[in-house]
Amino acid sequence: MKVEVVSKGGCQRAVSIEVDAESLKEDYSAVSSKYQRQARVPGFRRGKTPLSVVLQRFKNEIRADFLEAAVQKHLLEAIKAENLDPLDHPHIHDLAYSEGQPLKFTAEFEVLPQLNLASYRGLEIERAPVEVKDEEVDAAIKVVRERMAQYVPISGRAIQPGDFAVISYVGRFGDPSRQNIEAKDIDCEVGSDNTLAEFNENLVGAQAGEKRSFPVKYPDDFPNKELAGAEIQYEIEIQDIRQKQVPELNDDFAKDAGEYASLDEMRRKVREGIMAGKEQAARSNMQEKLVELIIQNNPFDVPAVMVKKQTENRLNDYVRSLIARGIHPKTLDINWTEFQERQKELAVADVKVALVLEHIAGRENITVTEEELDEDISRRAQEAHQSFEAVKSRLTKDGATDRIKDRIRNKKSLDLLLSLAALKDPQGIIVQP
Repeated sequence: MKVEVVSKGGCQRAVSIEVDAESLKEDYSAVSSKYQRQARVPGFRRGKTPLSVVLQRFKNEIRADFLEAAVQKHLLEAIKAENLDPLDHPHIHDLAYSEGQPLKFTAEFEVLPQLNLASYRGLEIERAPVEVKDEEVDAAIKVVRERMAQYVPISGRAIQPGDFAVISYVGRFGDPSRQNIEAKDIDCEVGSDNTLAEFNENLVGAQAGEKRSFPVKYPDDFPNKELAGAEIQYEIEIQDIRQKQVPELNDDFAKDAGEYASLDEMRRKVREGIMAGKEQAARSNMQEKLVELIIQNNPFDVPAVMVKKQTENRLNDYVRSLIARGIHPKTLDINWTEFQERQKELAVADVKVALVLEHIAGRENITVTEEELDEDISRRAQEAHQSFEAVKSRLTKDGATDRIKDRIRNKKSLDLLLSLAALKDPQGIIVQP
């Protein structure tokens, strides 16, 4: 068998194969014998039909099966001999064969790029200082206070800016053919930037039980396309007036907010939580920059089949995230062709990162144990409030466990890269190692 491997640029390979006629006799005989054993021919018992009759009667079928089997057999032999590992099904072309003549064909497919990374140890990268300001702690605690706020009914006075009006309304379009919009028991924060100016103007000074009517002309670029450019006459009834009261900033608030003995302890733990988040973000940012630096120093092509698969993964992940939030993808005004093209650009970067991390994992003998996989699945099960067995069974059935292992191994590779890096402070002084 003659084999010629040609690189067609990037990761594409063309393998031209020629098998001499003598070597094909055994393959052809094997297919012919199979037909002889299985053929049903009138006048002969199954398996007793003369080979000459079988060869004549099933000539085309035998040829087709022989060629399929021969191509697969000798292609596998050639791939193994040349240490090639196709990433997708080979495309067979220029197939030529006549009885008594050599079999010739060419197979094209993509392979992984051969990475020969320059040293990834001791790469210099800046470690930005991480700090938590008092204002950030105050803002985080304010969010908790807002979440614990109570809305107290107000009586004996009219609506003031900052109040919450509980309203019901009917909105009639200027176009009588359009259906009215109605809502009941809606909380409207009067004076807020998130509330339409016409509502703010007409609700201030109103009393509970009062009705008011006013028009609203929506701008053409209003986010809700059903309302954009429309003019609507609103008839509103104020059902109740409430005032937002946030808890006082004291030890009692801290105890109610969580497992804090005092406000000081709450501030300390909130600060620690913010710091941990910032440190993790800084760590991830440094890891990303290290991988980018490696890719810049070691340019390589990526297989189109891997880019296509990652593009599909990105698109599917986005669709799943929409559905999880109760949004049907078809309701969005998205040009999916353009969206997929943008995902393709990002997918190229994803594949490069994955190949670099896989290469490093291989060189450093980084593996993922079943215990580490189970730990990851257990965490997912807890977040989904499902049993470990149910989640693992579903992930295994969907073939997702390999992707989880890949992510865990990639994280290990990233952690290793950072531990091997030379981190500098803003002045350029090496602070690690």
